Amino acid sequence: MAEVITRDGLVELTNPYVGTRYGLAVVTTTLALACDDPLAPGGMADRMRSHGPAWWVGKGTLKSALNKDPYQSRDFRMGPQPFEKLKRRDTPTTFIDHERVPRFPKRADFFARVLFGDMGKNVQDAGKNAAYVMKSPIGACARRALGALLLLQFGESRGPVSATVSDPQRNADNLKAAAYYLGCDAAGLCAVPEWAWYSHDAGGAPLPAYHANAINLLLDQGHETMDGCSGDDWISVAQSMRAYLRFSMIGGIIAEQVRRLGYSARVHSVIDGDVLQPPLLLLSGLGEVSRIGEVILNPYLGPRLKSGTVTTDMPMSYDKPIDFGLQTFCENCNKCARECPSGAITAGPKVMYNGYEIWKSDAEKCARYRITNQGGGMCGRCMKTCPWNLEGLFADSSFRWLAMNVPQSARMLAELDDRLDHGTMNPVKKWWWDIELNQKTGQYVRAALTNARGLNKNLRLKHEDQTLAVYPADKMPPPYPVVFPINREEGIARYKSLLTPAQYRARIKAGDTENLVPQFRMPAGPPPVFPVVLKRREEMTADIARYDFVAADGSALPPFEAGAHIDVVIAPEYLRQYSLAGDPADRNKYVLAVLREPEGRGGSMLMHRAFREGKRVFVSPPRNHFPLVPGAGHSLLLAGGIGVTAMITMAHTLARNGQSFDFHYSAASRKTAGFIHEIEAAAWADRVHFHFKDEGRRVDLRHVIPEFKSEMHLYTCGSARYMDGAFEAARFRNWPEEALHREFFSVPEKPEYVNLPFAIKLAKSGIVLHVPADRRATDVLADNGIFIDTKCSDGICGVCATPYEAGDVEHRDFVLSAREREKRIVICCSRARSAGGVITLAL
Repeated sequence: MAEVITRDGLVELTNPYVGTRYGLAVVTTTLALACDDPLAPGGMADRMRSHGPAWWVGKGTLKSALNKDPYQSRDFRMGPQPFEKLKRRDTPTTFIDHERVPRFPKRADFFARVLFGDMGKNVQDAGKNAAYVMKSPIGACARRALGALLLLQFGESRGPVSATVSDPQRNADNLKAAAYYLGCDAAGLCAVPEWAWYSHDAGGAPLPAYHANAINLLLDQGHETMDGCSGDDWISVAQSMRAYLRFSMIGGIIAEQVRRLGYSARVHSVIDGDVLQPPLLLLSGLGEVSRIGEVILNPYLGPRLKSGTVTTDMPMSYDKPIDFGLQTFCENCNKCARECPSGAITAGPKVMYNGYEIWKSDAEKCARYRITNQGGGMCGRCMKTCPWNLEGLFADSSFRWLAMNVPQSARMLAELDDRLDHGTMNPVKKWWWDIELNQKTGQYVRAALTNARGLNKNLRLKHEDQTLAVYPADKMPPPYPVVFPINREEGIARYKSLLTPAQYRARIKAGDTENLVPQFRMPAGPPPVFPVVLKRREEMTADIARYDFVAADGSALPPFEAGAHIDVVIAPEYLRQYSLAGDPADRNKYVLAVLREPEGRGGSMLMHRAFREGKRVFVSPPRNHFPLVPGAGHSLLLAGGIGVTAMITMAHTLARNGQSFDFHYSAASRKTAGFIHEIEAAAWADRVHFHFKDEGRRVDLRHVIPEFKSEMHLYTCGSARYMDGAFEAARFRNWPEEALHREFFSVPEKPEYVNLPFAIKLAKSGIVLHVPADRRATDVLADNGIFIDTKCSDGICGVCATPYEAGDVEHRDFVLSAREREKRIVICCSRARSAGGVITLAL
């Protein structure tokens, strides 16, 4: 990497390309590596090979003799590219109706919608734990570092305002110089319009527009790697995360310095941000709207960029928007739309969406492909294939000059781009392995499938052949951490109804502005979830934790009945149902107990790891699918392990009402059983019988379950095996089905079902909907605007139980009784028993 030279009597270590302008960082490891040889003394031939014509123009290299030090004759504040030569204007090249642009919640971001299940369970599962990032080893490592850098994102001023920051222009120059010195590729400053702020934060609270100014930075994802990839293979997500990581470091440093000068500052990164970045990039002169849609294209970086923003109230001079002819260019080129693997990019004209002019892409289709891509990590194929994805060679300057000064040449340039095979995969530039994460073993293995795409040069994509959908502000989800299904049929209709910019301006001119831009409105009625605070946590056993939640505002909690449960938002992708375990008469707290299940679906493990006293959590009002039957002559409560939670609420209620009951609690041992001390101290403790396996007192269900008598009811909760045994023993004692009640607390082992395609007929309209073998009925119904409330999607909660009138149903739930199954179907998991079967729903 370096050689020893003697200069002016001093011995120096110098690199052939950067001289002595370097810092050294070392990573040590036990991984076996082949070592590089030291540099050897070279002659003229060696010099010509390493520093000859290829180095002069940058052929095959990121840097060249021409740009090895872009600041050799430029101030840092000016940046590495000749941004000062760009045409500036007072307004962007695309129309923004500032007066009517709506604000909407962060919850409307499509990656948030994926996690909350708005796009269906299959997509949600693909998005859990950021699997679309973690499946790439470099992406996974970068994401971990991004999480650590969250600490740099927030902060108030460190003291009084410094006397050195009174001049807005000087501040602007210094901010840009610092950003470029730290390594950003483009910087722009602008005011932050109120509409550029989300309306509600991630917690659902209204979000004020708390800063006036924005420092916007662009980071190049790098042509050198993008040239060797398909744009949607296994390196794609790593390119994105590398750029995001660079911004988080640079933005964090700049924000901290702003705070030290007396102003608060907030970093808005890919991990967490409160502003919409594309319009800020547009307003600060960092690019123009491109056909790709929400991607702002920069004349020197093209579309292969990632961005970040730092907001503050520090005074600064603003940059003006730029005009380099991109609107005309993109009107005459649709290569990105042609090459988009998800078909999300429009081949048609610009439209007005949420008050601004844009080539509107289908964000749902884009997000769905990026999350579920089986042959790579995420996708940036639009960036890869865009004619503006230039290497930076001297030869590329002629293309850039023509594109910027004669934008009408776009069609010719795009065709030339194809003829030169720009956008294909350059094998010389591929340096990575195509590997992916094995979710079961946690190891990275050879990828089963890798996207390797050429160009679709013969494809003539027509806008009229595309099916695109949009979800304007009035159709965006409210800021609640619960599922809000996407209605794609309505989204398709809304896309077709979008106005052209000319039509939009005509309506303004005519004064016809009512509902011109539909606004986001909070839904009427109480919210589906509300905040609580974890007041107390107790480790009752090695694997069972007790959680006491109180209302965030200190008020009484909504009432609940014996057998009720609440939904707990553990994380966006982890909504779990837990039975309440306290006394229904006590409205000061909700008591839960959660068993750590290492082989479960992840919710319990995350709750055990992350839920600490003082944590603010969202829960639903109590719901009850396991109620006590009023007026029962005698109730038999049978609890197995963690299933004791619901039984405790029943015992409290039965005892308070003076009703007869017996309570049998089975567990492996006292050490593994929760609530032992609380139960032994209860007023109804004399009705409780403990059965601990390690003490030789394993329950004999046929013995403890008496012969059935009128008005008796049996309630059981525990493992599937335990409850099956209880029902079998009860039937042996002549208990009828209507007297037997149970609730599952986890998904039992399912039979080896085979999914077959079938159809759903809607009784009221006669419409027939076809359900493919790889989809759920609830997803197909949602696609057609019919939303069935769902929770578990595994057939254990019963929320989606729907009346049906006809059909041979293969019931796969664990909720309905045999009698209930005659009229109701748990539609999230159950299907027709045979291929092509028809189930008629009473809808």
